[in-house]
Amino acid sequence: MSKQRPIHGAGPPGKPLLPLAAEMEILEKLGTELRIGADEIAAILKKHGVEADAERLQDSYRKRLGQRLMASIRDEEGRREVLARGSEYIVVECCSDQQILKAIRHRIQSQMNGLDDSAGKVRRRVRVLDRLAGNFKLGGRKIL
Repeated sequence: MSKQRPIHGAGPPGKPLLPLAAEMEILEKLGTELRIGADEIAAILKKHGVEADAERLQDSYRKRLGQRLMASIRDEEGRREVLARGSEYIVVECCSDQQILKAIRHRIQSQMNGLDDSAGKVRRRVRVLDRLAGNFKLGGRKIL
C-alpha cells in the first residue's frame, strides 16, 4: 500500500487519506501546466485507488442536499435565515446563545477575509497584466 497522509484541511480524524503519490502527481501537473481540471484530478485519484464505500457516498450526498436546503431558506431581502455552526444549523433570528452567534460571525468573517485576500491577489495580477499590455502596444494594437 502506498504512503498516505491526511488531505490538507481535511478536518477531524477519520477523514479520508490522500495517497502521497496521488498528491505529488496532482501538484506536479499543476506546477508544470499551472492549471488542472477537476476531471483530471478525479482521474489521478481514481488511478491511485482513492474511493469511498457506497454508504459514505450516500451520506455525503444526503448532507449536501440538506445543506442546499438550509442555504435556500432566506428572508424577504434574500439573506440567509439559517446558518451553520459545525454540523448544526441554527435559525439566526431565534438564537439567543451569544457564543453560538459569535462562532458563526467568526466563521463568516474568516471566510470573508480569505475571499478578500484571494480577490486582492487576483486584482494585483490583473494590474500587472494591464501594465504589461500597455507596454507592448504596437501601432495602437495590443499584442498581449
